[in-house]
Amino acid sequence: MADQIQTQVQLASDCVPDCLCVWCDDSGLSIEAQYFCKGCLRYYCENCIDLHSQLFKKHVVLGRADRSEWPIVEVTLGYITQCEQHPEEKIKMFCKDHRKLCCIYCLHSDHRICQQVVRIEDASKVSHTEEDFHELSENILARCEKIDSQHIDMEKQLETLQSSYDETLAEIATFQKKMTNAVERLCQCSTSELKTKFTSINRTCTNEIQLHTELHKRYKRLHKGLQSMQQDSEQLAFILCRKYDELTNETDALYERNDNRGINFRFQPEASMLQLLYELGSLGKIQTYKNNPNQVIKVSDFTTHDISDHPDPDEYPTATIIGICELTCNQFIIADCSNYNAKLLSSSLKVLSRHKFRSRPIQMCNVSARSVAVIFDNGVIQFIRVNNQRITVERIIKFQGACYGIGYHNDDIFVANIRKIYHFDIAGRNKKSKIYVENASKCAVSPDGKTVYVTTNGNWCLTLKKAETLQPPSGEIQLSRPDGVHVTANGQVLVCCRGSREVVQLDSEGKEILARFAVSGIPECVCYSTEKGILLVGLCDSDTLHVYKTT
Repeated sequence: MADQIQTQVQLASDCVPDCLCVWCDDSGLSIEAQYFCKGCLRYYCENCIDLHSQLFKKHVVLGRADRSEWPIVEVTLGYITQCEQHPEEKIKMFCKDHRKLCCIYCLHSDHRICQQVVRIEDASKVSHTEEDFHELSENILARCEKIDSQHIDMEKQLETLQSSYDETLAEIATFQKKMTNAVERLCQCSTSELKTKFTSINRTCTNEIQLHTELHKRYKRLHKGLQSMQQDSEQLAFILCRKYDELTNETDALYERNDNRGINFRFQPEASMLQLLYELGSLGKIQTYKNNPNQVIKVSDFTTHDISDHPDPDEYPTATIIGICELTCNQFIIADCSNYNAKLLSSSLKVLSRHKFRSRPIQMCNVSARSVAVIFDNGVIQFIRVNNQRITVERIIKFQGACYGIGYHNDDIFVANIRKIYHFDIAGRNKKSKIYVENASKCAVSPDGKTVYVTTNGNWCLTLKKAETLQPPSGEIQLSRPDGVHVTANGQVLVCCRGSREVVQLDSEGKEILARFAVSGIPECVCYSTEKGILLVGLCDSDTLHVYKTT
């Protein structure tokens, strides 16, 4: 049996360092031993052997050249019989209640009231065959290989995590610079306005001062002429009086132009900007995500949540939810094309507030942690923001013709109409690129902004790559009346299929179906919350949201 155990130990030693330095191992360091002390029956590395030799000068130490004399089995078996909780003690008992090996100290501290504590000699009276030990050896080696693999994966994960951290820091710095540039531009506008007004008023006041000086000189000249004029000169008196009248009219007219008298400047700041910054609390939302766009989302049971919020439901049409977006603080905003409105929902999906639209919304997408973009059937895009549970319109962009889909990523806007996908800048003015897509409907953008997914009325979902410009479809897959499309923070692609009444998950290339699950209704839109681990589905002609738990 000892030979058999030695065989298993030798097999197991292939996947780890043969022997570890005992002092380094106690400190959590896996340093391979270079020496064995016959007196201590312990292994030491190059660094620790010096201290050992100073303390125990008479001990016999064997180096790597004498490796054949190292009693590996005895020391290894010593580790096996060593108590994990009290390394200086040997395992003597076995608690059947807790299925725990224990030494005498473990027995007194943790198992005093246990009913089934037996000596290790009695607990070990079980026969083991050679096959049992061979299977155990294979299991140990398999575990070692798995740990090694996990160790390598985690080292790669640390490198990726550090890279992601550095990139995110750079993104925050870039966004801060954009905000600084925006504030500087606003500052320049205010400064320019102040300078323009100052220059204008200053020029007017300077001109008026010059007029005062000129009028004063002309009055002085008239006065001198009056003093030197002879009394019997009627002609000169007449001319002098007429000039005095004209000069008086000019003077009175100057006095009447007193618009610039008493003018000072005062700055009235846009207090709402500071209020918004105080409310935000940070530049944006830090999200964690797994870089695995093809990881399958598995759903379990679902619950329904009423979102009607009408005082008299009979007077309003049943809702058709065409957009769901997650905001900061675990709030959600939904768009209802039947009732022409948007509603803000709490983390428990209770209606907090709503906003009325003048046109019918078609699709909605996230823009920032607190704002979304909504596209309407008349070609209008509204950027709306949530502040203090109030929905307000920030700005509006108008396009020519009907539009059906919208996607957004880092100041890039993608708009879909019946024939083309357009790529605009954030202002919606400068067209960066366009590509022809027949019967284009809804669209969504990947988290890195490099891929645009488009559903069509021709039962297809297309995948478009974006470099400097939009590229022709690199992937396509036929679905049953696909409509709303959503890309999660992890890059997973979800499409609502009205024909088959299901939500399907595609691979990141948009060529294969990874998963699908049926819904009790006609799905219009879907939103996956990675933080809450739930999947929200908006339905056609339904006043309820369906919320699925995910695993």
